[in-house]
Amino acid sequence: MAKITVLGECMVELSPEAPPKMEEGGGAPLYRMGFAGDTFNTAIYMARLGDRVAYCTALGQGDPFSDGVLSAMRREGIDTRLVRQVENRLPGLYAIVLDEHGERKFHYWRERAPIRDLFSAHTADQLIEAARASDLVYLSGVTLAVIGDIGRARLKDILAYVHSHGVAVALDFNYRPALWPSAEAARAALDGVVPACRYISLSSEDSRPLYGREAEDLAAEWASGGAEVVARDESHAVNVHDANGRTATPAPPRVQAVDTTGAGDSFNAAYLSSRLSGLSIVESVSRGHELAATVVRCKGAIVPAPSMPAWARG
Repeated sequence: MAKITVLGECMVELSPEAPPKMEEGGGAPLYRMGFAGDTFNTAIYMARLGDRVAYCTALGQGDPFSDGVLSAMRREGIDTRLVRQVENRLPGLYAIVLDEHGERKFHYWRERAPIRDLFSAHTADQLIEAARASDLVYLSGVTLAVIGDIGRARLKDILAYVHSHGVAVALDFNYRPALWPSAEAARAALDGVVPACRYISLSSEDSRPLYGREAEDLAAEWASGGAEVVARDESHAVNVHDANGRTATPAPPRVQAVDTTGAGDSFNAAYLSSRLSGLSIVESVSRGHELAATVVRCKGAIVPAPSMPAWARG
């Protein structure tokens, strides 16, 4: 059982529940409200896999949506002591639109979300203390995008500090161009934290617009500096580069996807939890694929706990 600190944003999620009824003349589909976000999804799945997880984020205060997020965390056994609450602010909101293949497109309302003031609203002392006591600190490119310039500068220093004290840092690139003023700004922020990372996850969809290079090339380069880098391609094959070289794993069997939201987040959770528990790279990739395959067969980013794979239910 690893102790993990996760940083990022949890939003209100609107996911399609059912298409409009034709006998009612069409209209808008029904939506189900939940709570999700890339690192939040990963935090929940890590907690379900038995790890002790604390989530560092910022929410509103006293509104039903922020209270709902806190309740969801507590139901999943996530430590909420690193949650900062900001008065007169509401969590971000996003809606999922699915095509006929289950591929998703997101629409966001998050300009005044309190996560933007995560580091300007309080000192970082509590986060530093929690991170130093952790086995792993996990964040994503979305985390870096939404915390702003002040937050990125402070977080870069915090990660370098805990890295120097032997704490593993994991980064999922998860590049979302709409969240950044430019690819150059995103690359500078990500490059600032890569040296502190023991685990990195990226795809060529991340690396091409940011670096003009394939994920495999970057993975080999960063592995030479001591990182363990998971490089994913469009076929879902995974090649992991580390100090011992390259471990290639084939694409998993295809499944009929209902909603691909949260697939990568759940893969990261299972992979990292497995690696921290001592499983091999091949075993960890396999568990990542199995959990992701479960997630894409359900609607929304967080599947019901009884739907988790048998090995993940203990």
